[in-house]
Amino acid sequence: MASKKGRAENQREPQRKQGLDKMKTTLGTSKKKTATPVAPAKKILVAAKKLPVKKAEAPVAKVAEKAKRPGMDFIGTFPFRKSVDDKKTEAKKLPTGPVFPVGSYKIVHFDTALARAFAHEFQEVFMGRYSSDKLNFGFVPVTNIASDSATISSEIERLKNKEIDILLLNMKDIPLEIPTELTLVSALRREDPRDALITRATYGAIQELPTQARIGCNSKRRLMQVRALRPDLKITTTFGPLNDRLKRLEAGEIDALLVAWATLRRLNHSPRFYVALQPEQMAPAACQGTLGVMVRSDEAELIAKLRYIEDSEASWSARCERAFLSKIGRGRDLPAGVFAHRKGTQDPWILDVILGDSVSGEVLKHREIGTSRCKPESLADKAFVGVLSKGARKFFS
Repeated sequence: MASKKGRAENQREPQRKQGLDKMKTTLGTSKKKTATPVAPAKKILVAAKKLPVKKAEAPVAKVAEKAKRPGMDFIGTFPFRKSVDDKKTEAKKLPTGPVFPVGSYKIVHFDTALARAFAHEFQEVFMGRYSSDKLNFGFVPVTNIASDSATISSEIERLKNKEIDILLLNMKDIPLEIPTELTLVSALRREDPRDALITRATYGAIQELPTQARIGCNSKRRLMQVRALRPDLKITTTFGPLNDRLKRLEAGEIDALLVAWATLRRLNHSPRFYVALQPEQMAPAACQGTLGVMVRSDEAELIAKLRYIEDSEASWSARCERAFLSKIGRGRDLPAGVFAHRKGTQDPWILDVILGDSVSGEVLKHREIGTSRCKPESLADKAFVGVLSKGARKFFS
């Protein structure tokens, strides 16, 4: 058996050698096919000359020099901003408008709590824009309400005679006829022009007061409208400072009191029971809640300063309301309510007017609607024609 196996292996040996020789020959031929030929040196140099040559990147020094140029430069795809262009290092913007020389002015106001509040408000607004100027305030004592008009007239004469430079007054107290030597320059921001009802209990309107209640008011305008709303109420005239009138209410001499809502706000008074009356219920007086500034007409520099601090809305409404009263020909003693207003700067102006008789309580109401850019005097003229068409001439006598 062994001899047979040996013979079989001897026969297979030459076949294995032939298989190994075939494998070596196939491997050798494959290596020769995949091998890349080596190019000569001259051909390599010629190909290198034809290839595009890349420019070298700019060194750091050149980039720094490039950044010194004005404007916005770019490095690659990212913007490079100069350090001086940083918002934190930018110089502060100078204030707009003309630069006026520094001045010193003498100002006069009444010696009342409300007039002192007016003076403080004017000082805050004026010094907020002209901080280098100097304001010298003086006050005029007021003994009683009867001498109020005479005191205003005397101070107007002092202003004409150059004894003072600025006169601060409640706009509704300024006479309609102003001397040509003087100018009503500006009006500061108007406080809430509505009237307020102060009571000793919780009431939301004049109509809710008890029968035969005693109510205090100090103008023919309020007297006329109260009698039109509640003829049964007992009306008592109340003059003097606000604190004195509030003491009469607390003492029980009266049951309700009508005052200007702007006065309560400026004097920082907050009674326990009070409510602001809507203009539809109680039309306010002309220019109520507005501060007026009067100077000489030849003070061009001071007038220009004051024009920059005036409130355009308050100035427009004051001009319109005063123009309507001048058409009638009577001032603060006339039982009339005049209120020029609008909701927004793009909304039309509205002038509400109420006229009547303070004795009988007869009233006449009229509303005139203008445009957002109409002149105040033109709207007052239209309202005057409107009340004449309704028969208001009988209230002018």
